[in-house]
Amino acid sequence: MGAWKFGSAQIMDLAGPENDLQAMEMLVRGQGATDVTVLRNEGVSRTTVETALHALGLRSKPGDWIFFYYTGHGALADAAVKNTRDGDTDQFVPLPGFDPDREDPERYIVDKDFYSWLARYVPRGVQVLMMADTCHSGTMHRSADPRAMGMTPRLTLGSRTIALGARPAPRFASVLASADGTASTVDRDDLPNLFFIAAARDDQIAWEDSLPAAGAPTRGFLTWSFEQGMTTAGADGRTLAADQNADGTVSMGELGAYLNQQVRMLSGQRQESNIVIPPGREGQGLFATAPPPPTPPVPPPLPGLYVADLKARASVTGDHPWRILPDGKGADFVWDAAQQTMLRRTGDVVAQNVKGAAQVRGVIDKWGAMEALRPFLEEESARLMIGPLENGARYPSGAPVTLALVQRAPREDAAPSDRYATVFNVASDGTVQRLYPVAPADGDGKLAPGQSLPLLESQVVAPYGADHVVALLTPQPPESFRLLLRTVENQRSAMRLVDPIKVLLAAPGRQASLSIGELYTGN
Repeated sequence: MGAWKFGSAQIMDLAGPENDLQAMEMLVRGQGATDVTVLRNEGVSRTTVETALHALGLRSKPGDWIFFYYTGHGALADAAVKNTRDGDTDQFVPLPGFDPDREDPERYIVDKDFYSWLARYVPRGVQVLMMADTCHSGTMHRSADPRAMGMTPRLTLGSRTIALGARPAPRFASVLASADGTASTVDRDDLPNLFFIAAARDDQIAWEDSLPAAGAPTRGFLTWSFEQGMTTAGADGRTLAADQNADGTVSMGELGAYLNQQVRMLSGQRQESNIVIPPGREGQGLFATAPPPPTPPVPPPLPGLYVADLKARASVTGDHPWRILPDGKGADFVWDAAQQTMLRRTGDVVAQNVKGAAQVRGVIDKWGAMEALRPFLEEESARLMIGPLENGARYPSGAPVTLALVQRAPREDAAPSDRYATVFNVASDGTVQRLYPVAPADGDGKLAPGQSLPLLESQVVAPYGADHVVALLTPQPPESFRLLLRTVENQRSAMRLVDPIKVLLAAPGRQASLSIGELYTGN
């Protein structure tokens, strides 16, 4: 179900849910689903949603999957009952016609309502994947620069405190054979058959934007990542991008890791998806049918660049890997020639001292390289961690910063083995800088199973912007790739590294892994 037309002066309409809903309907039908119910806009109300779930429960049988999906706005309200495990706020979705000053329960649904309906109406032998591409609240890690802002928040009502009125009890009798399905909505246990994917943490906004580049249809970050992971090929060209271990099956654990890393990079670390999996079911395969064959990757459109100063615009017009836009609305990049800064669609200053076409190209090529690598991230094995501030924070001048490559515990079905780390930085202007191994003490970069690697402990200095630290873990030392790294060091040559990295990731068994850490700096 999706809502994007709200008919309210207080709740802005959205552009992405219409595209999201169409894409998800096509995806589930491609998975073999023949029983599909679609509710949109004025067709979405408390009654229609509850009735549809009840009917699905009656039609379902053990072994079936129910994919319950919502795209639209999300907001917070004071909880009717305080001091429960859910905290003192209720997450709710406002529906078309919602008015915060009118207590019409047909126009909103609280998270506890969804839980109560699923608990009562869906038999335990039926698996439920629930996905909500909405905001949970309005806290962001970094402010957004008004000169460049392509993203739209899926958040209604801002910081206003909402008090929702009384809601009706479930209107249908339970379809379950026992009273177990009538769990309390005040102090509730997790449902053993419910897998839940949230677009953002409770303290974050969820976003939509033109994806993959300016001019493309507007999409929610979570939905677009889900569709990408379940339809496009991974680095080996044979298995799906979300199939992190290339065994031909996308497990719930793999899906959660894939979506989290994709959403983080698409949002400039502002948004972090979350998945809740019943204990011990991380290896559960997604859906009951085999995934469709992955589609060949399609080259993304050229990024859109906006330059307000006409003289500066003329200097970057011509045969370049970007499109010049007539205005800054939704531009992938904005070059403020007077301030010598480059901004990205996320509202971040991503590079300083950008004085001409060569520097502009270095910045755009660098982000092109990161976007080319993004679909192939695999952080189940290891993840680059930047601290001490929370992920996504901007580090001011002089602030301490630490960087470490943290290995995860190997899967139970995987034999522990040594890995070889290769780490480099791509600076804000696109310059490649080797980080590990570089000193004689680093040896060949071998890491024992579970060993973490401290990489950096320093302070933030100019020039500011966005650095990307790239870490490869391979089963053998990648000597040819390291030679290439030495060749391009101190050059704006990140794009030359993309294809060799994909070759390493595509090796049989997909034993190599890739993590990218983003560091935003500046005052």
